[in-house]
Amino acid sequence: MEEVLKIMNPMSSTLFWTIIIFVIVFVGLWKFTFKPVGNMISKRRSEIRENIDSAHRQNEEAQKYIEEQKKELENARKEAKIIVEESKAAAQKIGEEIEQQANTRARTMIDVAMAEIKSEKERSINEVKNQMVDIALFASEKMISKKLSGEEHKKIIEESLKGIRKV
Repeated sequence: MEEVLKIMNPMSSTLFWTIIIFVIVFVGLWKFTFKPVGNMISKRRSEIRENIDSAHRQNEEAQKYIEEQKKELENARKEAKIIVEESKAAAQKIGEEIEQQANTRARTMIDVAMAEIKSEKERSINEVKNQMVDIALFASEKMISKKLSGEEHKKIIEESLKGIRKV
């Protein structure tokens, strides 16, 4: 029994002191090592979680930005298409105006040419009339200078008229 008492005696037992030292070391480790390490681990865990959340937010923002850029690109394409169509319409309108101006100029030139032709025709007719008068005068002079019979008069008149028709 004595041995049991020795074992039970807290001052003499190594088991008792081993347990006490274990508890002190455990409390010391807990307070000075496990808590700070646990705090560092939880802090690191929260940082990682924040980084992951931040990465997700940035990914979502990037996706939104990409969608916005796609919409802007589509709008730019639509605007470019509208501008091209407006340019084609303007070019066609200008072409039609140029064609219309050319037609107007051509008509004006034709009208001027027709007026010149008409003027030249009238001048030619007047010249022919003057020549007819000269021929008639010439024929009259011949008739006056000669005494002619009725048949000769007819012959001279017919010759004069043939001359006029040729002119």
